[in-house]
Amino acid sequence: MKSKESLKIVIYYTLFSSLWILFSDKLLFILTQDLSLLHILGNFKGFFFIILTAFILFEMIKKSYSKIENLNEQLQKTIIESQNNQNLCMEKNLELNKINNTMGDYFNLSLKMLSPIEYKDELFILEIFKIGFRVAQESDFGSAFIVKNNKLKFIDSRGFSLEELQEMSEDINLYKFSEQNIILNKNCELDIQKKLKNKNASLTQVKESLYVGVFKNEKIIGGFNLDISKNSSKHYSRETINKIQVIQQLSNGFYKIKKSSDYKMMLQKDIVQSFITALEFHDHYTKGHSESVASYSVKIGNSLDLDEKQLDDLYWAAVMHDIGKIIIPSEILNKKGKLSGSEYKIIKEHSQMGYKIVSQSDTLKDISECILYHHERWDGKGYPKGLKEDEIPLLSQIISVADSWHAMTSERVYKKQLTTEEGVGELLKNRGTQFSPVVVDAFIKIIA
Repeated sequence: MKSKESLKIVIYYTLFSSLWILFSDKLLFILTQDLSLLHILGNFKGFFFIILTAFILFEMIKKSYSKIENLNEQLQKTIIESQNNQNLCMEKNLELNKINNTMGDYFNLSLKMLSPIEYKDELFILEIFKIGFRVAQESDFGSAFIVKNNKLKFIDSRGFSLEELQEMSEDINLYKFSEQNIILNKNCELDIQKKLKNKNASLTQVKESLYVGVFKNEKIIGGFNLDISKNSSKHYSRETINKIQVIQQLSNGFYKIKKSSDYKMMLQKDIVQSFITALEFHDHYTKGHSESVASYSVKIGNSLDLDEKQLDDLYWAAVMHDIGKIIIPSEILNKKGKLSGSEYKIIKEHSQMGYKIVSQSDTLKDISECILYHHERWDGKGYPKGLKEDEIPLLSQIISVADSWHAMTSERVYKKQLTTEEGVGELLKNRGTQFSPVVVDAFIKIIA
């Protein structure tokens, strides 16, 4: 009972009692002057007061409790509504989490499509199979495959033996995969698992299957299937089918983008090679130098555990490290005697010129700084910026060693060609001053 209600009862009781005390005796004296009768009426008045006040208190308390019960009922309803809302929120949160997870899968798949890193077909299909099985939560079974000589070659499975699947030799033409749409199969007569019925009866109990084909140049290269057991009450929902359809579209889009990117890359590499050929005509020493530096650089990169993207960048940066020389006058480049101070100053501009040329290409601009800094020194005495130690990009550090090695061990008109032992001695002599110690150590292990 609230204090407000309690106070109200006390006030009412006090007022009633006070009025009774003040006026009840006066009323009796008005009615009679007989003392014996007054005594009897006084006793009756006391009993009447007790009964009347008890009734009044009972009604007031009853009314207060009634209010409390109503409030309790409202509170219970509010609690139930709150619990229902909380349960609804939890359900919505679960749905949102599922949507977020699905969108995360789509996003990661899209990143792989746009990534410059080369993905093998088998690894890519394994990835989309994992995503598909996670998205299609109704699935009990599943398998992923690649196509070799028009035969299915299974590479992963869920719910049954991969070894048994790999013993099969199924013709891909038995299955109607589509590049545009996934296939929902409710008959399962040609279901992949049914081929194992003599080996594992549990695998034949399939009532629904989804077939997803991955196509490259309009030819199927692999795919996966997802299955629901006959013992399950579930069916593939329209929402799930749509999600798997998106995965197929993204997967096939990956190869279309890759095909377009490959053509673009081939064209750009042909253009780069044309520039290098033009430079070789312009600078006689450059002939074969760029490819040799690139070869040494990639070997160093492999020994330093660079990833595929870094190795690709390193190769093209090394191939093009002297591209700026195409702007330097040929009489300076091909001069047989020692260069003058002004001529050497012009030669030193080739790294900046190369940077300006390469940075204009959207595809090659990432390697432009590697070209700019390939003549920086570990001790900070190089050019054009005077960077030192790890301020110099790692790829530039590698190209610097490979470039110097080929220059030292190649025949030149004005300079003696060093033997391998002499070249190693020069690298060790300049280790920690001109060259990165880590790169020198890695290169010496390669040529030792």
